[in-house]
Amino acid sequence: MPKPTAQPRPFGTTVFILLALALAALVLPAGALAAPEEGEGTVSVSPDPILLPATTVNNQSPAQTVQIGYEGEGEASVNKVTIEGEESGEFLFNGSNCGNLASGQKCEVWLGLKPTTTGEKHAWLTVTFNGTRPEQKFEISSRGVPAQLGFEPASYDFGLHRVNRENVSAYFTVENEGEASVQIGSFEITGPGSNAFWTGNSNCWGTWLEPGQTCSMQVWFNPQEVTTYEAELRALANGSVAAAALSGEGGRAIVQATENPVGFGTTGVGSLGDVHTVTLKNTGNMGEGFFIGVIAGGDAGSFQLLDEHCTMHELAPGQTCTAHVRFKPLAPGALSAHLAFFGEGEGGVLVQLEGEGVSGAASIAPGSFDFGLQAVRTRSLSHVFAISNTGSTPLGFDHVSIGGADLDQFIVSGDECSGETLAPGGECQVRVRFNPDSVGAKQAVLKVYGSAPAVVAPLSGTGTEPQTASLGTSPLGQPGPGPAAAPAPAAKQPKRAKHRRFGRNATIAAPVAARASRSGHARR
Repeated sequence: MPKPTAQPRPFGTTVFILLALALAALVLPAGALAAPEEGEGTVSVSPDPILLPATTVNNQSPAQTVQIGYEGEGEASVNKVTIEGEESGEFLFNGSNCGNLASGQKCEVWLGLKPTTTGEKHAWLTVTFNGTRPEQKFEISSRGVPAQLGFEPASYDFGLHRVNRENVSAYFTVENEGEASVQIGSFEITGPGSNAFWTGNSNCWGTWLEPGQTCSMQVWFNPQEVTTYEAELRALANGSVAAAALSGEGGRAIVQATENPVGFGTTGVGSLGDVHTVTLKNTGNMGEGFFIGVIAGGDAGSFQLLDEHCTMHELAPGQTCTAHVRFKPLAPGALSAHLAFFGEGEGGVLVQLEGEGVSGAASIAPGSFDFGLQAVRTRSLSHVFAISNTGSTPLGFDHVSIGGADLDQFIVSGDECSGETLAPGGECQVRVRFNPDSVGAKQAVLKVYGSAPAVVAPLSGTGTEPQTASLGTSPLGQPGPGPAAAPAPAAKQPKRAKHRRFGRNATIAAPVAARASRSGHARR
């Protein structure tokens, strides 16, 4: 007998079964067929209450761990964890690993605080569950506190320092004096004198300071002007500011001559002018030291630094020092130089020296003289030459000399001019004798040297044999008597008197000298 063929299931029955299964999936929760029994135990948090550490305003606290635990029969299925309440925005939710909790199990939630203002902060940690278990709320509290930084020292005076030359620094300690950790944001120096200060080395930048911890900041001071500087060092952290007062003073020695330029007037070339006192005074607020004082530049050779009391010691504020300078022009015309002092100061001190050199003028009278005949190895009477200052400035004389072919045949027997200075119109005298040592005509030149061009007078005379020699020119300039027929009896020699200011061993016969005039005639 053949095997019966299986009848296919009606299409409608299959559809019904699929619809029933789909409906069951919509109505029953996932895993309902194997879902554990919902417990009625207790959900708790730790720590309880949830108290987060105080945090500085606008700063974010480190994440704090809060545990959620379940005790009881069955399970507690956590759906989500949130922060709720009016100040929930002040708190941070950093995640959770909570799910199904069996009895004795715990999960973790990470919370933080970022306060925007100071004061107490409150919110709720809300835990919602799957199933019929009602949500549970746990209070969260904390405080927003201001950043509190302090400087030690709270103010600092850098004192007096030379402008543009002296850099000095000081270290400031920054301490967290508040209740919460602080991150140092930045430093700034403000105030009207801030351009003279700047920050240096520091271990504070970006540093977190726990309460009581410190870091340090270096501050430099370098003044640019002679004035008082005031500024403020500020540390900024989380919207709070701590400040320390800064001060300092710029200093400089201001040394100037009380007279500048110094005028020496008019002086004859080669003559010694007046001595001028040059006074320097320090009107600044710092001392100044000089190591050298010189006359330099231009016509330095026409000015003589005789002495000075300004170098090798410090010129304190308000003090003065002096130098003595003489004008001795080497050439005619306007002459100038500088009295310069160099030392610690910027650029030293220069004092302008000014004077005018003029050429002196002198004359000699007579302009020449002939001693006539003079016996060999005898001396003539002294002849007077008058030297006059015909210029407008004092005239100095250095020395008198005789030059020329027969310079050794004439003798300077009196000199009132060497080393003397004649005022305009003044006069001095030089005396000359003829003393031939051989027969024949003799010639020489009398020269008188000084600050003016030398004045000269040609000299002449003739040496003769003793028996033919005349007595020389008489005091009145007339020829003397002819040769004597026979030697006269020895006469008593007149008393000879030394003449003041004459040259070495110069003498003059007293009776003859009494008859001599200042007209330039010969004297004995």
